[in-house]
Formats: sequence, structure tokens, C-alpha cells
Amino acid sequence: MTVLNAIRDGFTGYMEIGRDGSSSRRDRARYVRNIFSLTAGLLPIIYALGFVIYDFQGLWPASLAMLLLCYQLANPYVVQRSFTLGNLLGPANACAAFLLLTWLLGRDSGLYVVIVIAPLIVLLVAGSEHKPLIIGVFAMSSASLVIGVNAFEEPAKFIKIDNALLALLRTSMILVSMAFITGTGFVLLRKADTAEDALEVEHARSEALLYNLLPEDIAARLKVEPDQTIADSLPQVAILFADIVDFTPRAATLPPEEVVGFLNKIFRAFDELAEKHGLEKIKTIGDAYMVAAGMPNPCGDPVHRVAKMALDMQRTVEAMAPEFPEGLQVRIGLHAGPAVAGVIGNRKLFYDVWGETVNTASRMESHGEPGRIQVTTAAKEELDADYEFEPRGTVEVKGIGAVETWWLAGAKV
Repeated sequence: MTVLNAIRDGFTGYMEIGRDGSSSRRDRARYVRNIFSLTAGLLPIIYALGFVIYDFQGLWPASLAMLLLCYQLANPYVVQRSFTLGNLLGPANACAAFLLLTWLLGRDSGLYVVIVIAPLIVLLVAGSEHKPLIIGVFAMSSASLVIGVNAFEEPAKFIKIDNALLALLRTSMILVSMAFITGTGFVLLRKADTAEDALEVEHARSEALLYNLLPEDIAARLKVEPDQTIADSLPQVAILFADIVDFTPRAATLPPEEVVGFLNKIFRAFDELAEKHGLEKIKTIGDAYMVAAGMPNPCGDPVHRVAKMALDMQRTVEAMAPEFPEGLQVRIGLHAGPAVAGVIGNRKLFYDVWGETVNTASRMESHGEPGRIQVTTAAKEELDADYEFEPRGTVEVKGIGAVETWWLAGAKV
């Protein structure tokens, strides 16, 4: 077991030569290079043993070629010192060994099959960005192949060789080449699978983020035409603004974590209501919450939708109020009318809505009262058949003037 453990530890250590974890791509290339170097270095030893058994007299010239190939075992250390030199010496050494072995064993030994895959190995290990290196190795391997195949048709006279040995050599060369190509394909496929899996995860994450930032239809339009300007004229939308009463003085007395937790708890509840009623959450501004109905696509009952949302928000806040020592109240305002909506920005995309309808809805909230829902006459007229109202009278609204407003009391029984 001690010997086996030593062999295993030596193999593991050899595979880790040059790998530092700085880049998965580089570590993969270095791991593959180490596998090829180990295989190319150990394989000649097997052939040398074969010559000992088959023809001891021919061992010395064969051993010279084997020693050349055994250099491959040291190649990972050379590459650590000089990337270009190491990746040139490895193929150069292989070409020299190929020429020597072809001179000894002849063209029919099939050794040329191995030299064919040398450029592929360097391409895999060095990477496509090292074009001069790849071209140089390809030219060197091609020249060695042409010389070896055409200059050494017959084996050397002093080598004992017959058809059975040639057939064995050809078969072994094909098997070795198949192993190299299969191993290369396996590594590349595993790498591609890993990359595709990572891309799918990132794509799903990006999709989820995009659809969290933008309405689904708007996101789909941007995906089809990323550079298009999204700007829509909306004939009838309903806008709701809600604001937490006395949030600013309360936030001044709380640590940051509690401020964020406080808003997050309330706004998460509002998000669920917006989804329930099919409304589009536009944004939060500090402690203000804004939703709209009838955008990005028109709908038949936008004002009814925001009215239901407003009443549900009141009930939700009342239910949550006991959880907070200082109580909890919101002011809500809503208005309906035409507006313009679109996407702005190029890094942090933002879907927003503009127009007098938005400004008036915002004023309905800011000029309202805690715990109440203030609406304009335009919104009341849309809701009159289904909801109860209390008249508030005329309110002087900054930037707009005198506006007749109403309190939304609830749905008619």
C-alpha cells in the first residue's frame, strides 16, 4: 500500500504542476498538458521494453529515440519557466523522435499517425490566442511528416523487423492516437458542458433580474431590439401613491438595519397586493410606494384595480400596526388619465411614467391625511357605481390649483 500511495501521490503532484488556481481556463490547459506530457513520456518506456524482448540488438538506437521522448516528462517544468519555449521544445522533441523512429522502423510502422495530432495538442494546451506558436508547430510537424514518410520508406537494415511487428506498431499507433483524440474531445466536451451550465445559470439569473426591473412585455421588446427607444402613449392609466406617515422622524431614531427591515416588511406586503390585483409596480422613492394600472398594456378597469389595491393596503397596514410600537399609517392618493411611459437609462434600465396624471396622483397623496385614500373627481366618476365616497371639498394643490377631492370610503354593500 505504501508503494501504491507513493505512486498515487506522485501522479497527483505531477498533474498539479503549474496549476495555481488563478484561472480555470489556464488550469485546465495545464492539466491537459501534464496528462499529455506524462503519457508521451511513459509510452516510450513500454516500447523500449518491447525491443528488449523482441530484438535486444536493436535496443540501442530505439533507446535513443525513447530518451528523446522521455524529455516530455520534464516539459511541464520547462513551460513554467518559459511558456513559448516549453511549447516549442515539446513538439520539436516529438518531431525529432518521430524522424529517428521512422528511420529505424520505416514508414509502414505507422508512426506518422502520432505526429499528425501534435498541432492539436499544442492548440488545446496553448490556446487559440497564441496563433504564431500554433502556426509554427503546425509547420514543424508538417515538415517532419513529409520528410519521414518520403525519406524513410524502409526500416533500417540492422533492425530485425517483420510484418507481424509492423502490424503491431501500426495498431498501437492508431490506438494511442485514438486515445489522445478521445481524451482531448472528452476534456473539451467537459469544459464546454461546464461553460454551458454556467451560462445557463447566469442567463436564468439575468432573465430574472431583467424581469424584476422591467415589466415582462417591455423586457421582451428590449430583448428583441436592445437599442430601440421604448416610449408609449397611454390613453388611460390609474396611478396610486402611498406614503408611510411620519417615517422620516422615526427613521432618524433607528439603526440602518431596522430602517431597511421596516420598509422591506411593508413594501413586500404591498408587492404581493400589486401582484394580486395585476398592477405594475413602478418604483419606491424613500418611503413612498407607486403602482399603476393600465400599463404597459391597456386594461378595461384600471381605476377599479387601484381602488381595490388602496383598500387592501389600508387593511394590511391596520393589521401590521400592532407590530410597531409607534403604530403604522399610510396616506394614499390616486388619479386616472392619460400618461406617457418608457424606459430610460443605459446601464440601470428604469421603466417610468410621466405626465399630469402622475403629478396629480402624487399630490393626492401628499395633500391627503393619515389612514385615508384621497381621489380626484375623475377617479370618483369611474368608481361611483361600486364604491362609497365622502366629499372633502376643494383642495389647493401646488402647481395645479384648486382641485375637488373625495375620500374613498369602501366598496358598496
